[in-house]
Amino acid sequence: MTSDDRSTEIDATVVEPVQDAVTDASPTVEPQPASAPYLPTPAGTGKAPARPPVRIGTIVWGLVITAIGVLVLALVAGATIDSGLAVIGLLAGSGIALLIGALVSAVRRRETR
Repeated sequence: MTSDDRSTEIDATVVEPVQDAVTDASPTVEPQPASAPYLPTPAGTGKAPARPPVRIGTIVWGLVITAIGVLVLALVAGATIDSGLAVIGLLAGSGIALLIGALVSAVRRRETR
């Protein structure tokens, strides 16, 4: 076999990729105007869906984690903190915040009825 024969053999064995009608089709999505809302509107309502309200528990846990971070930074900076009193204060504060959040949520639900 000469080098010309080998190149002909290799060229003859090249297989063309099969085109799949599902994946090769171009998308038929119409462009959205720049002022379109981020969330798609449900069919038939004509309004964008409302964002779910922020949960009070999420806010309280964020504040608890932030307070723990501040306490750790204060300890590293050299402050002396009574750990038992700090935990009691943290639990009391988060409990009060959760109770107030539940009351505010109940009042808001009652007003919307």
